[in-house]
Amino acid sequence: MSDITVPDHQDRNEIVSLVTAYCFALDRRDFARVASVFTEDAEVRNVFDPYMPEGEKFTGVTTGGRALADDVSQMFSKLDATQHLLGATTVELTDTGAHASTQIVAHHHRGSEYYHTGGTYEDDVVRTPDGWRISRRDLCINWTTGTPDVVLAP
Repeated sequence: MSDITVPDHQDRNEIVSLVTAYCFALDRRDFARVASVFTEDAEVRNVFDPYMPEGEKFTGVTTGGRALADDVSQMFSKLDATQHLLGATTVELTDTGAHASTQIVAHHHRGSEYYHTGGTYEDDVVRTPDGWRISRRDLCINWTTGTPDVVLAP
């Protein structure tokens, strides 16, 4: 028998709202809000499917909500527009909190150029005095279209 159980509706809604708040904060350039959805010791890792050579340019681990917000602020300052769209989400309770898997499609635009990605957020979340927060995220990218230079070029 598994230790993993389905959360009640309130916990599930709060966790889904946390992931949604992150996406709105990115697109609205509200980097203080971006930082607030993570714990201060959160680990965030980009994982690209092996067939995508540009994945090497995006790999790495960022530790902490503020550090992540600083990183995305620098990256997004080059972009004219972004839109992060969420799909299906599963949430399961674990011994330490919960795990959420959320489908994501992200659009990144600069001028007439674009870089679109699709995959999942694999989030471990913990309950804190301020509510649920992401303690670990793997951004798993399964496909891309366009040019990564939209995001990577100075």
